[in-house]
This record gives sequence, structure tokens and C-alpha cells, in this order.
Amino acid sequence: MQQETSKDTTSSPSVPLAASAQDPSAAGTQTGQAQSPTQAEGTQQQAAKAKGREEVNLYRPYKAPALAWIIIRRLARLLFFLLAHIEVRGREHVPTRGPFILASNHLSWFDVPLVPAYIKPQTLTMAKEELFHGRVRWLVRFMGGFPVKRGEADRQAIRAADELLKEGNVLFIFPEGTRSKTHKLAKGHSGLGMIALRSGVPVIPVAVTGSENFLKKFRPRVTITYGEPLTFKPAGRKTTREDIENATNEVMAKIAAMLPPAYRGE
Repeated sequence: MQQETSKDTTSSPSVPLAASAQDPSAAGTQTGQAQSPTQAEGTQQQAAKAKGREEVNLYRPYKAPALAWIIIRRLARLLFFLLAHIEVRGREHVPTRGPFILASNHLSWFDVPLVPAYIKPQTLTMAKEELFHGRVRWLVRFMGGFPVKRGEADRQAIRAADELLKEGNVLFIFPEGTRSKTHKLAKGHSGLGMIALRSGVPVIPVAVTGSENFLKKFRPRVTITYGEPLTFKPAGRKTTREDIENATNEVMAKIAAMLPPAYRGE
């Protein structure tokens, strides 16, 4: 996009044919002719549009208006009712407003709308960075997603999460970082513990079972269990790597305890 804009601003449509034939790249300089006001205005508008697209901050996720969120949530519940037998447990543990963190195991794409659909506050979701460059990027943005780089300590995503929680939002995280192909709980990434310790907000562990069978079985039984809130503080004055690992492991252990043995993993 930047190359196209640069080309538009350096070329001149009123260059004599002879000069263009001799050296097209230097013709505008030789003639010294400027763009007309109309052409200059058009070029500026194109540059402004390009700049606007480039400056979209993916770390500021879209948040639907309150009424829109209520409608979306009810439609989602209706869809899940038609697709599966949904059992919700422990909903009384979930605060009616943020800030807090939802941390869930991850079995299926359906988990993304499934877990938030049965609680009151709207959630903002950490999603893998690749989704923001694919065909579904508009849907990911619409659902309140913001990017996180997997396999590394993404400090920008952690700072964004911290800011969103300070603003009173609800953050939805899959600590495993990806869907479990074996449907067993995998090790959690330390980003969860870091965010929980930095923000000091409660973490609600969530255990999901059966969502891997959506569209594979006729109305499968799907269970969502919301656990009791967990809060974390560093052992000393400063947060250490050990504090982060302990917080992450405690949340994962709580999720495992709420899962049937077949889903717990090691």
C-alpha cells in the first residue's frame, strides 16, 4: 500500500511524451510541473485512507454495545440449545461485572462463543495472531478478539490484557494456547499467571466437556463448569518466575479437578 501511494505522489500525468520516453522516472523532475489541486487532493485522500488502515490497533478489541451483546448472547444460547444438550454448572461463581479473567480448557472452535454465552458480562478474548490475517479476521474482531503470539512471551499482548482489565473488562483466555487434539488438558502457558499477578483480579477457572462433538454427533451432551474465583499475589515484594509458574499451575490444577478423568491429561 505504501509503494502505491509513493508512486502516485511522484508521477506527473502532464509530462511531455518525449521526456517520458527518455526517462520516465526523471520526467517529473525535468518538467518541474506540480499536480493540479484536484489530483493533489485525491492523492492526499488515498494516503489518509491507507494510513487509517495501517493504524488500526488490533490490541484495542471491538466491544459491542450492551443491547447488542444481550441479543448476541441470546441468539448464541438458542443455537447451542438446538445443537446440543447444554448443562451449566457453577454459574453463581461468576461475577456480574468485571474485571476478572475466565480461564478455560480448549476442545473446539465452539468454546469461543460457548463459555461467554452463559454469563452476564461481555468478554474480550485473546486469540492467536494468525487469525487476524486470515479470512475470518472480521469475525474474530467482532467477537472481541485481540492477538497474541503463540510460543513466545508476547509482552505487547500482556500489556494490552493488563490495560483492558484496568478498564473493568472481562478477559477470556485459553491457557493451553491452542485446541487439544487429544481432548486432554495440556500444560498451561505462563502468560496466564503473569496477567493474573500483574492485574490482581480474580481468575475464574472453567472446565468444558463434550464441545469437541459439536456437528459430529446429534445433540451431544456439553457441560460448562465455572469454578470458584482464585486470586494471586507474589510471595515477596516483586513477582518472580516461581510466582508466575505457581499461579498458572494452580489454575490448571483447578480446571483439571473439575474435568472427568478422561479429559484431565497428565
